[in-house]
Amino acid sequence: MIELDNQYWTIEYDEVQKTVICGWKEGVGDLLTDDIFKEEMSSYVEIVEKYQAPKLLLNLRQSNYTVVPEVQEWVAHNIAPRAIKAGQRKIATLLSEELFAQVATQQLMEEGIISTIEQQYFDDLEEAKAWLFEDE
Repeated sequence: MIELDNQYWTIEYDEVQKTVICGWKEGVGDLLTDDIFKEEMSSYVEIVEKYQAPKLLLNLRQSNYTVVPEVQEWVAHNIAPRAIKAGQRKIATLLSEELFAQVATQQLMEEGIISTIEQQYFDDLEEAKAWLFEDE
């Protein structure tokens, strides 16, 4: 079920798999500012809270947005604790093909409490899904 679909990304909730599926849209880095990114992350965590979703499939393949260190810290302090409190425990991330965006994403995922969530990075969607749902 699609929860959010705007010019930046699509967020769906898969009721069967109990998974939030987020996919940034192509060229989003040219549109996003740090403030818009924060607004979008707030929308994401509200959906996680709504469904108490334990899993996240994060598709960054089309994204060329680089999360700067200050925003990484903001996410670590304002979004991650809420997601964890709502039950998020496992994240499969399809990394951007853009190197700086990849590095920034990996830095973000290793920031503070986010690092307590089981997570893995992938280049292949099917491999990401297999890992995310392996315990079912």
